[in-house]
Amino acid sequence: MASCAISNTTFKTSKTTIPYNSLFGWNSGKKSDNFRPPQPPVYHDDIEIPFSLSLVNKTFLKGKELKCCYKASIDGFSATKFHERCDFKGPCVIIAYTKDKSFKFGAFSPEGYRSTDDYYDTFDAFLFYWLDDSDDPIVLSKVGGSGAALFDYARGGPQFGADGLLIGPPLAPVMGGFAGPDTNSGIGDLRMAKSRLGLSYAKRKDGKESIFGDESKVTLDDVLVFCNPYIASLY
Repeated sequence: MASCAISNTTFKTSKTTIPYNSLFGWNSGKKSDNFRPPQPPVYHDDIEIPFSLSLVNKTFLKGKELKCCYKASIDGFSATKFHERCDFKGPCVIIAYTKDKSFKFGAFSPEGYRSTDDYYDTFDAFLFYWLDDSDDPIVLSKVGGSGAALFDYARGGPQFGADGLLIGPPLAPVMGGFAGPDTNSGIGDLRMAKSRLGLSYAKRKDGKESIFGDESKVTLDDVLVFCNPYIASLY
């Protein structure tokens, strides 16, 4: 604490330092309570990128090297393992496969993850999926304004909008205000995913209101996350 005297009146001032300010200002104005030191970077160097790099041409990752920082079938499907491997890595691409790898889909998070129990407004996030007869993904953009495009729950996996795409949501309902999940909620399991399109992300081109088509909930075989090691090193 520091003191300064002005006109014979003493005021106490304090300074709070929020760690890990990033190149893009992702931490600006965010609370520091849930921040934790980044883990040493570990990547799955033998895993090839399962999508065309043209997918990120309009993002911060354009032209940058991408490596797999998380593979659920190796690292574990719990939200805890997801955050251990993905927090403080910067913008990332998430790829997931439904049971028996029958359907491939994903999402782009321009903010990445830091277990903030907070949300982010942006038009830069998007979802995507592949049809069986196409090599190029179909992109589903943010709709309904930029509000609450991304959620970063420490006890949950990736979440896009309130209902657009949730992979491994916390096991208890979100409680009160906007402080994130109730502290008693269970850790999300990234084998589970659900989707409802139309409110926060565009519906599929065929008009279906789930990224999975006719199903609103699915079981996943695997979830992978790709990031840029250089950006991750800036944290």
